Amino acid sequence: MHRRLALGIGTAVAVLAAGAGVVVLTGPSAPAELAPAAAEPITTIAPGPAAEPPAVRTRIDRIDLAAAGSASGGLDLPQRATKPFSMLSVNWTDPAARPTGTLQVRTRSARTGKWTGWQDLEIAEERADLPVEAARRVGATEPLWAGRSTGVAARLAGTAGLPAGLRLNLIDPDATAGGQGGGQGGGEPVPSASSGGAQPPVSSGDAQPAASSPAAPPPAELPAVPSASAPAGPPVSSTSGAPAANSPVPLPPATGPVRAQLPPYVSRAAWKADESLVKDAISVAPQAKMMWVHHTGFRPDYTCTEAPSIVRGIQANDVKNDGLSDMGYNFLVDKCGTLYEGRKGGVDKAVIGAHSVGFNTASVGIALLGDYTSVPPSEAALTTIAQVAAARLGAYGFSPTSTAQMTEGAEGRKWPKGATVVFPRIAGHKDGQINTAGQYLTVCPGTQVYALLPDIRARSVQMITGLAAKSLSGGASVNGTFYVRTGVSINWTVDTSSASIARFELLRDGKPVATPPGTARSGYLPLTPGAHTVAVRAVHTSGGTAVTATYRVIADLTAPTLSGPTPALRTGTYSPTSIPVTAHFRAADNVKLWQVAATSPARVALPATATYWQTSMRPGATTTLTVTARDVPGNARTASVARRAAFLPETAAKRTGTWTARSGSAYLSGRALSATRKGTKLAYTFTGRAAALLFSRGSATGRADVYLDGKKVATIDTRAAATTHRQAVWVRSLSAARHTVTIVVAGTSGRPTVVSDGLAYVG
Repeated sequence: MHRRLALGIGTAVAVLAAGAGVVVLTGPSAPAELAPAAAEPITTIAPGPAAEPPAVRTRIDRIDLAAAGSASGGLDLPQRATKPFSMLSVNWTDPAARPTGTLQVRTRSARTGKWTGWQDLEIAEERADLPVEAARRVGATEPLWAGRSTGVAARLAGTAGLPAGLRLNLIDPDATAGGQGGGQGGGEPVPSASSGGAQPPVSSGDAQPAASSPAAPPPAELPAVPSASAPAGPPVSSTSGAPAANSPVPLPPATGPVRAQLPPYVSRAAWKADESLVKDAISVAPQAKMMWVHHTGFRPDYTCTEAPSIVRGIQANDVKNDGLSDMGYNFLVDKCGTLYEGRKGGVDKAVIGAHSVGFNTASVGIALLGDYTSVPPSEAALTTIAQVAAARLGAYGFSPTSTAQMTEGAEGRKWPKGATVVFPRIAGHKDGQINTAGQYLTVCPGTQVYALLPDIRARSVQMITGLAAKSLSGGASVNGTFYVRTGVSINWTVDTSSASIARFELLRDGKPVATPPGTARSGYLPLTPGAHTVAVRAVHTSGGTAVTATYRVIADLTAPTLSGPTPALRTGTYSPTSIPVTAHFRAADNVKLWQVAATSPARVALPATATYWQTSMRPGATTTLTVTARDVPGNARTASVARRAAFLPETAAKRTGTWTARSGSAYLSGRALSATRKGTKLAYTFTGRAAALLFSRGSATGRADVYLDGKKVATIDTRAAATTHRQAVWVRSLSAARHTVTIVVAGTSGRPTVVSDGLAYVG
């Protein structure tokens, strides 16, 4: 904001014309072709219901300055100790009764205990033009970032009395929920370019790949990726000075919108906005037609790790001290180029802020943290501002290098209320703040930034457009996650010409791991085992960036675990050449099992959830049973077991009582034994892991008791509606040892006969 009355009308118009700042048209009689279209309705965003204050909240301690008045009518607040604070401002009741002279403060560093020199507080100009906010207007200075402080002094000379309600606001943006002051820079860590620290949390509207079923592991095609999605972290930016005046960036002709992405940004949740402060509905215009560039006006000697605290302090000051509905700016940028979400809802809507009175509606307000009257902005900050302009204006179909027709919404200034005024779509705050005497009402955005507005406009059309991921390969996609073993190949498309692309950056977990040239359209990212995100960032030769959606990839080199297979005999019909078995196994994987297949004695494809398959073994021979489990990344494990299956004919059994021989081709070996008397026994002794008793069944056959190693384990009934032979009525898996299975005829009334056809076992 930064009010400073300096230039007369003649000088103002000349400077504006030279800087392509503003074209002034006549008021109500403006040419029809340049007049704005009929006003479209303003909509609103309701405040969040019962919003909770964040864990890190902002505390404001206020000092009534009336008692500090001097005999001369000025102000002298001696040095005093205070609770911790990092930002301060001054307010008074009547905005028209602002003090004459210069308000000055000095603060004591909490770290060193030393006092600063006297610092001027700039008078804040009027900002809000929506009725609900304008009605609460008070007199105010711009907030001053002091850094962590524990003492303050204030003075004001040369005034004829203090305005009513004069108070000093000490703002601690790092207080905890319990009211205790936090540490220096208590917000989310945001590193400077040289810090190499962790990146701050950013917006994540990243789409995941569509779900698919991996019928096979070849490359998985990905869906179209929205061009405006944000990456997993903001780029680390340079803090070098602005370009030299003798090396301007040429401005190519551009009449259409630039479909650029919004840069990565620190969301309100990430910088811990206090949503409970937002009590009013937030107004939304039908479109955003231009962007006002601001600076906040305090010295840019803050660190970028303090930026979230600064943003929290600005929100609290705007609402609690100045009476705004929320943060006045739509966006803020620190000197490292990191973007912060400002007034609620303004990331993707034309939210009406409180930053450029008279022209808030249908505009975007972006503020660079710091005073750039004499200090040049960083390259990173300029690039971020340009990219925000391209993205937000392009979203409504406007070229950032064209001009916008705006309607003056305030009284008492150069242009009558309701007049049509044409501005560059990217303009400095002071361009729209000229009083009736032709004087600038502010030096904002600072001399250094204002001189670079042509450079910002040029950068705004030098953006990456049409960047989208096309496919991932090297693994398989399941339910939106891509699985690989050691790395993933990613393919992408982009509309921007290769000559305008400085490089691509392959991002793994938000950080670049490879930098293919601007001609590349594919690349490979090696991955360590575990879950990762991958994306591609394109960097324009001007510094602008775009990022594909972020995709979730899991790398895994661990093969599935596999136990078995263990053959178990089945009930049902046996034949002289085939013994039916069920092969049991258990497969599991640390990531995700994909498929299981039996490969011996026959190949059978099985679902990943399978725990068995049915097959057969040849009697009298050794059969190898083999199963293979494979996970989604492609790791496999195979397990095999060799077992011998055999028949033990009834003639080999030990008989007790009377058993009668039967013959016929339907029996297993052409013969069988039958008995009718209760208590008659037939005992089979063998060494094996599984056994099955075979019987002939019919309507007249009866029951028998079964003993295993001398202990009764079952009573079976061989009765059946139709006559069948070689039927396994009793089966049992056993420990690998020598066993005896005994049949004892039960002597069933009316059908006492039991016909034994031998025993099958697996050794």
